[in-house]
Order: sequence, then structure tokens, then C-alpha cells
Amino acid sequence: MGKPKELYRVLNRGGVVSPALFARILDVAEQAGNGHVFLGSRQDILFYIPDSKHRELSEEPGLSIHKRTSGIQNVVSSFVCVDVLPSTDWIYSGVYLKVFDQFARQHLLRVNIVDPRQNMVPLFYGHLNFIASETPNYWRLFLNLQAGKDPQPWPGLIFTDDIAGFAQLLEQLILGKNIKNIQKLKEQVAGSSLQKNTLDSNEKISLPSGFFPYFEGLNKVDGKDRYWAGFYWRNNRYPIPFLKEVCRLCQETHVGNISFTPWKTILVKGIETNDKIFWEELVGRYGINMRHSSFELNWQLPLLDRQALELKRYLVAKFDKFDIRTFGLSFAIQTKPGERFTSVVIHPKGRLPFLGKFDFTRTYSVEYAYDFNPNNNHYIEYAGNLEKRELPRTLNEISKKYYALLFARNKSGKPRRLNKPEHIRLKVYQCPDCLTIYDERYGDLDTGIGAGTPFNRLPEDYCCPVCETPYSAFTEREINEPVNSERFE
Repeated sequence: MGKPKELYRVLNRGGVVSPALFARILDVAEQAGNGHVFLGSRQDILFYIPDSKHRELSEEPGLSIHKRTSGIQNVVSSFVCVDVLPSTDWIYSGVYLKVFDQFARQHLLRVNIVDPRQNMVPLFYGHLNFIASETPNYWRLFLNLQAGKDPQPWPGLIFTDDIAGFAQLLEQLILGKNIKNIQKLKEQVAGSSLQKNTLDSNEKISLPSGFFPYFEGLNKVDGKDRYWAGFYWRNNRYPIPFLKEVCRLCQETHVGNISFTPWKTILVKGIETNDKIFWEELVGRYGINMRHSSFELNWQLPLLDRQALELKRYLVAKFDKFDIRTFGLSFAIQTKPGERFTSVVIHPKGRLPFLGKFDFTRTYSVEYAYDFNPNNNHYIEYAGNLEKRELPRTLNEISKKYYALLFARNKSGKPRRLNKPEHIRLKVYQCPDCLTIYDERYGDLDTGIGAGTPFNRLPEDYCCPVCETPYSAFTEREINEPVNSERFE
């Protein structure tokens, strides 16, 4: 019987690491008995460490290594998108690196530093979201502290050099003093030099739109005589020997950084045209597939969840078999409540969890982001209590709904909505555990609750169709909905 092992995370601020440091991380992982490493959705690196060696390796100089269960968070950024996707005019790699250097402490809150023009890294995936403004060297700040609530904008713009200081001060107030009201937080920060450096601004954020980016293969940078390479492993088990070769080749060809996406993939940017042949040789020697379908790539799965991986493989195979188009959409299988940043989310629900993979009573619910843009932060349930065999058909229906929406927007080259949409405030009720919404207009037909059934007239035994939380625990909330949204149904 082998020695007990525990999963550890290496935090690389902003999802970027030098080839030399990455090689050191891989050496540490190999010394701990690993043949591969995993990537996390917060752009971190994970591997197992035996209990007998965890203290020695977790204190490795220059490395930030923590137990997966420690609660310490990696700082996430859209650095990976520079030169790959559109960027705000004043944003370039050096701006991100300058910000990362400010972060000298560990954070329990999730901090995101993102460009609003790219659509690979979600804008509101963190608790504290610094989003580049149109004013050079200033950032919008959005606090996303309460599940199911809209992110709250901080009054004014934050100077680039103050980002880490703001994050540290707000974390002390939010976690140390349990202050979550943005007005009270502003009052606490008002006397600090940080608040004095902010700028007033009324600008609004335009959410990124368009097709979800393809982030794999050896690709030419638009307008430049350089390439970037994207690597993806279907099972998220990246072989250490291959990654060491990537580090070696980066050093030999003077590539300065290796970066990671929230989609658990690796990107190498800044490959010179003359060096492209060496990358092609490396890919060929290892027999790496670098042209997966977009439906295969754009998934978020729970780490080390074999059943979720098997479900994904089943769905990908079904979609390939029937040649179903999903380009532009992203998908997640979510087994626990948490942040969502894909267009479509599948929730498995096992009624007899002690049976594990033999639980044939397992059902699924499917929800999609409003306007199919996860940055909207609102999700709508499409179907519940589905059997596994019903999922391909349901996802195909959602895909058709998405393309119908695109057609309505782009018909004749003009948006279907000729005027700015007028919104109405709607009262709904939300499950505190999995964030499922009960809308009185639609009821819950799968459980026999008819459309138009008021929340206060639900049966006493009614519970959440996804996680079975009693409806008495639901909280009332309001959502915005365009008056003319039915045009897109």
C-alpha cells in the first residue's frame, strides 16, 4: 500500500509563469512521485504530495504551494489573452506583470484582473474583479460577494499601482469585519490614501460578445510575424516529460512566459516564425492532437471527477455522431453550488449517492446564461429531471435557441432590437444552495406545479428540483428582464 498523498496547488499569480520556474515546479512534482500535473480553473497547477514530504516541499523557496483545501486563492488574470484576443488599447503584457508584482500576500478572496474586450476569462468570476477601463492605467472594480446578486460597482476608478492595496484592504474589511455593504465599505476606505487616488467615472462596461475563442493549436498572431501555441489534454493529466520539453524549448527560443487559461489549457506566446518548426517537431514527436472540436474544448468539469469526465465524453460522442453544431457555446458540469462561467450548465443529481456510479436513479437539470453570455451573471433553468439519454436532445434544443437568437440579432445586419431594451423588475425566488430560481410565471411543470402558481401557495413538501432544498429556505430577489425578450424565444 502506497504512502498517503494529498492534492496541493501551486499558485502562479495571474496565471503566468516563467519557463525556468515552471521547470522547477515540475521537478518538485516529479520528486513527489507524480508523472503528470493537473491545471485548475483559477489558472493554478496541482499535483499530489505524500504526507511525509509535504512540509519539505511546501516550503520550497520561491514557490507558493498550498493544500487544495487551504482556502488560499490564486490571482486570476486575462494576461493569457494578450496578442491572442482583442485588448483595450492601453493593455499589454507589461501592465499585467506590473500588477502581479504588487501582490506580496496571500488572499482568501478571489481576485480577478481582466480586460473587458476579451471573452476567454470571465469578467465577474472573482469576489474582487478589477476590469480595465477606457482611461489608461485605471480600472473599474466590481464586488461579487453574494451568490445570485448582481456584481456591485465600486464608485470611481482604481489606479493600476493601487490594485493590490485595494484588494488587501477590502479583504481585511470583508473577512475581518464582515462588512459586505458597498456603501459601508466605501466609508471605511474613504480616509485612506487609496481612495484619494481614484477617479470619478460614469462609464459603463460593455460585456464581451461574439463566438467563444478557440484556444488550441499553433496559430499566427494577427498583424505580427509571431505565433502562439495552445495545448489541451482531454483528461487534464498533463505529462511532466512533455511539459519539461515545453520549458526547455521556451528557454532555447527565448520565450519569456508560459500562461494558463481558466479552461485548464496551456498557452505559449511569442514564438518567432523561424522557431515554429521546432514546436511542430515537438508536437509531432509526442503525437499530440491539436485540433479538437470546439465542443470538446469549451467545457468546465470538477477536478478529478471521473463521472463528470465520462458524461462529457458521452455527450461529445453523441454530438459528433449526429454532427450537431455548438460553435460559440461553452458548457459545464457542476456538481456543487458555485460560480458559473459557461453558457450552459448541467447539474447532476443522484438520489442514492451511496451507490456511486451504479446510481441509475441519477437525473440532470440544464440551465443557460441569459442571452447565452455568462458575464450577465443570471441563469435560466431550461429543463429538469432529465435522464442521461435525454441530455443530447436537450443540449441540441438549447443550441438551436442560441443560433435563433444570433439570427434575430444579425438579420439584415441590424440588431432585432431597434431601440434600447426597456427592462422590468421581476420578483423571483432562489434556492440558497444551488441558486435555482422559481419563477411564478412558469411554475415547475416537471413536479406538477402549474404556470402561474404563487410562491406562497406551493405545497408544503415542495423542494428545489435540483438539490432538494426545502422551498421555505428560498430567498426573494429581483431580476431585470427586457420587455421585448420574447422576440428571441
